[in-house]
Amino acid sequence: MQWRKARDRGRDPQRLKMFSLIAGLLLLAALATGFNVVVVQMQAAASAYVSGESIWSRAQVSTVQHLDRYAQSDDSAALAQAREWLEIPLGDLQARRAMEAAELDREAARDGLLQGRNHPDDIPNMIRLFRHFATAPYFREAVAVWRDSDPYILELASLADRLEAEWESSAPSPARLAALRVRLHEVDQALTPLSAAFRLAIADAARWLAQLLTAASVLFLLVLVLIAWLLTWRLTRALTAAERTFRATFEQAAVGMAQVDGKGHLLDVNQALCQILRYPRARLVGQRYPDLVHPDDQEIGRQEQRRINSGELDSYTIEHRLLCGDGDTVWGKLTVSKIRNDDDLGACHVAILEDVSEPRRLSAKLQHEANHDPLTGLYNRRAFERSVAEVLRQARTEESVHALCFVDLDQFKVVNDTAGHVAGDQFLRQIADTLHRQLREGDLLARLGGDEFAIILADCDLEGAREVTEKLRSAVANTRFHWEGASFNAGCSIGVVLVDAESLDPGHLLQAADIACYLAKEQGRNRVYLLRDNDQQLAERRGEMAWLSRLRAALHEQRLYLDTQRLVSLKRPASLRYEVLVRLLDEEGNTVLPAAFLPAAERFGMAHQIDRWVIEQVCRQLAAHPDHLAALEACHINLSGRSFDHEDFQDFVIGLLDRYALPAEKLCFEITETAAARNLLDVAAFMTRLGERGCSFALDDFGTGLSSFGYLRRLPVDCLKIDGTFVRNIANDETDLAMVRAINEIGRTLNKTVVAEYVETREALALLEEMGVDYVQGNGVHRPCRFEDLLTSRQPTLAAETPWPRS
Repeated sequence: MQWRKARDRGRDPQRLKMFSLIAGLLLLAALATGFNVVVVQMQAAASAYVSGESIWSRAQVSTVQHLDRYAQSDDSAALAQAREWLEIPLGDLQARRAMEAAELDREAARDGLLQGRNHPDDIPNMIRLFRHFATAPYFREAVAVWRDSDPYILELASLADRLEAEWESSAPSPARLAALRVRLHEVDQALTPLSAAFRLAIADAARWLAQLLTAASVLFLLVLVLIAWLLTWRLTRALTAAERTFRATFEQAAVGMAQVDGKGHLLDVNQALCQILRYPRARLVGQRYPDLVHPDDQEIGRQEQRRINSGELDSYTIEHRLLCGDGDTVWGKLTVSKIRNDDDLGACHVAILEDVSEPRRLSAKLQHEANHDPLTGLYNRRAFERSVAEVLRQARTEESVHALCFVDLDQFKVVNDTAGHVAGDQFLRQIADTLHRQLREGDLLARLGGDEFAIILADCDLEGAREVTEKLRSAVANTRFHWEGASFNAGCSIGVVLVDAESLDPGHLLQAADIACYLAKEQGRNRVYLLRDNDQQLAERRGEMAWLSRLRAALHEQRLYLDTQRLVSLKRPASLRYEVLVRLLDEEGNTVLPAAFLPAAERFGMAHQIDRWVIEQVCRQLAAHPDHLAALEACHINLSGRSFDHEDFQDFVIGLLDRYALPAEKLCFEITETAAARNLLDVAAFMTRLGERGCSFALDDFGTGLSSFGYLRRLPVDCLKIDGTFVRNIANDETDLAMVRAINEIGRTLNKTVVAEYVETREALALLEEMGVDYVQGNGVHRPCRFEDLLTSRQPTLAAETPWPRS
């Protein structure tokens, strides 16, 4: 800040005057360059007109020759060549008229000149030359001759049309053809002298322009030389004045300044340096600057000093600590520059010293904040990832073994939702303290974000890691958190992976630890999962994670598509109701069934994107087929539980209904019991809001969980879909048959529509029809088909016409 103020005060009129003089010299150089560019461009444009006249003349002659041959022989190729050559003078005519207009039509002029086979790079200069010099001496004569040729060029075009009309008539007249040939030669004879006159006029104009530009160049350069001499003289005076004011600037500068000889002695110092180092001027002058440097920083800058003394450097900047006169220490930023030695005082350098103690303190604070979590004070994710890379380097170079642990709190959301985020933050601080107290010296604890922590156990094998992490898990499980009369506790799931010389890279290590933590949660939470070599579950999870990039690519490349399967009514066979089924084409174009990619999408947070894609595709396709939409009873769409994690999901669906003007009663959303259990409040809110618009809802896979019947009372469900594991074998398994009957009876009692899935045999269909199930679905009654095929089918039919599987 002090140096900035000193710099601002130094911008006195003398200095501004110096800058303005230098700027004036630079401006003169720019003007000279610009003038030369204009001269070259004008000369190039004149040359382009001369070249263009040659092309014009050749085109006129070639046009006449080919038209004459066509008049004699009805050779269509000759007519085509004549018209092609005629395009050149016609294009030049169009360009001239555009350039002559009161308001320039630049586009028409450019197109015309291009048609006239002028080089594209010359066209802008040709337009500028015409606009500015069309009325100048010689140029106006050339333009007048050019204008006189217009009627004849247009008549050539007319003669071509008349010849073509004559030859295409049923009985071409030799007399009319002869007359047209005579007029053709008359036009040619009229154009020939005009072409010669234009060539002479444009040549004279080019010479006149060259002479004009030469004279202007000489005059312009003489003026520039005079101005440059005047500016240089004034700049020299300003530099002399600047040298005289250096002493005043030196004394008044807000930063410390000193003149230093080659051995480091301070020959002169200003008042600001005395204030920074807290020495009187008399004490500083004569001292060696190195004697003021803190003993621990003596080596800083020595190499640079040797290089500036030897002439290798002109200046250098370093930061080091200095000893003050009152015994304190100050951080200084020292800039040393070589100066001229004109006054025989022995000074060969000037040193500028800034007090950077406060900026360094702030920098250290910012560095700490950049690497530490503000809530707990632990390392943050970025710093932890660097530490993992360093530990891996040690494992490879020292053949040591360490353990990397991911810790995820179980049920932490309960604290946030129940007591609020302030309580949640306090609870995280308490957990961080609990974890830290259980670790050994040398271990590293970090908070990655949310309720996730990570630990590096230094020099620890897998069995040692088991003991430490079990102790951590137990300590967290036994931690009680009290807030405003309420008491909470939370277990933790810990994933552990070894870091040794065989570990691939930090990315694989972090991914493996994350997967291990996920597996601990998946196996019941509040436990430790030690990831060993060749762990099958790790391989499975990595395989699922590989699907993430493939799914993103499939969405981006539009390789998802929809199949449909009919829900066949046993009471109204003609009704049209079906379920859409998402499919994926792999990189080779093969179909991938949902069981291969949907679990990975669910697990790693992409299922909601697929849901949104499916809903938008259904709405768009149905809106595009109004006849099919009118006949449709309902289209069933499966929803992932992950979609309800996003607050805007309801608004997204309603927005699609409004955008495509789709009747909401045409959509039935299927939600599994698992999704309902995980997001009960969100699912209920979704059903209520969409139900008010007219959508219906089905509880999918009904009967697989103990809570299935309970959800019938808590959710506004319209339809029950009996899980296919019960339906598939009802013809052979009495227990499954009894389950299906019970579910159907409950559904009928509650006035719900009942659908039986996985109907694959005639026997199963007969039993379901006997017990009064409303709809059946399965390959036995309809094999899935493309959604587009069903939409475009005039009368959708059942696929039961295909052979039934053997019972």
